[in-house]
Amino acid sequence: MRLLPVQLAALALLVACGPAETPPPPAESTPAPAAAPATEPPSPAPETKTTPEPTEPVPPPTVAESVPEPVAEPEPAPAAQPKPASEPVAAGPSIRKTERERFIEEHRLELKEQRWHAIGEPEPYTGQTKRWTIEGWKQAEGGYKNGMQHGRWKTWWDNGNLRSAIEFQSGKPSGPATHWHANGQRKTEGTFVNGKFTATAKWDEAGEAIPLDPAPKQ
Repeated sequence: MRLLPVQLAALALLVACGPAETPPPPAESTPAPAAAPATEPPSPAPETKTTPEPTEPVPPPTVAESVPEPVAEPEPAPAAQPKPASEPVAAGPSIRKTERERFIEEHRLELKEQRWHAIGEPEPYTGQTKRWTIEGWKQAEGGYKNGMQHGRWKTWWDNGNLRSAIEFQSGKPSGPATHWHANGQRKTEGTFVNGKFTATAKWDEAGEAIPLDPAPKQ
């Protein structure tokens, strides 16, 4: 069927040349190479449907809810135990005086029958006193007991330096005593016995020690 067009063309050529002419020998027609049959596109292979294996449903991710941690309840405080009653402590002797010691300036004292009295009072004075100079310097201070000097008495120089510190009993010096120079240097240290002073050390105004007088020979 595919050679039919070539044969038809040769026949038409013969008719045109007429009967007188000898038709040329028909040219050998080289058969056209048979066209390779068009390859039809391969039919797609039938798909083999595979039955998917059933898969377990995956649960959707859940957001972890923040659960508050349990708060530990505070332990109840132990009940306060009653303190045991303290044992009574024996009261010791108080170093404080039961009554405040009385104080009167010395110019308000008067001497009656060899005892000092507060002006206008019949009983001898017991308490502390101070003596002042006209210029206003403190000159002496000490105490009285039943109208007589008692305890430690101090005196001062007019320049304010300490002059003496002497213990008294029943109006008389008795016990340790110290004297100072006006410039503040110690002068003597000693003791009063029966109203008589015995020095145990001496110094000059420069502070140099002075030899003690030798004890009188018996």
